Amino acid sequence: MNEYYKKSVALFGMGIPLLLMAVIGGVALSMSSSVGADYKKKKKAYDMAQKTLRETMQLQGKVNENAGFLKAWDHLMATETRGSFLEHWKTAEKKFSGKELTKSSHNWINYSEGIGRGVSQPASQVNMSFTATFRAMQLSLMEMESKLPNMQLDSIKMTADNSGKAIKFNTTFTVWTLK
Repeated sequence: MNEYYKKSVALFGMGIPLLLMAVIGGVALSMSSSVGADYKKKKKAYDMAQKTLRETMQLQGKVNENAGFLKAWDHLMATETRGSFLEHWKTAEKKFSGKELTKSSHNWINYSEGIGRGVSQPASQVNMSFTATFRAMQLSLMEMESKLPNMQLDSIKMTADNSGKAIKFNTTFTVWTLK
């Protein structure tokens, strides 16, 4: 075979195909790593979306579990008035003897101070004074706060009673209404 043809056969028969195979291999390797990186990115986003979906479903389940409580609180917000606030207070007060808890006075203010003034929802404040033991005060306030979601204790001041057997409490509550 002629030397001239040997060079051409080597070039076109082996050199160019090897070069093409190297280029194709490089492109395949590059695409493979690119596809792998895209897959990892998309898998991470999918896993995060699935985790968020599971957490959302758990939260919706908790909301559904508490739907009765939320409905009761919405009803309280719609029906509570100044008079019903005092009724709830009297109910809490009946659980204690006169020595443990005695309401001295209450005074309604037609506007709201503190956080109540910073929101547009109508609210009233009541200044209430009573004499009680520390335990009776805690239990009565706990009962009031658990029954009235629309009530907030703004301030409480404690002073010693003259008898030394009880404490004088001066409190300020904000009570929100829907109207």
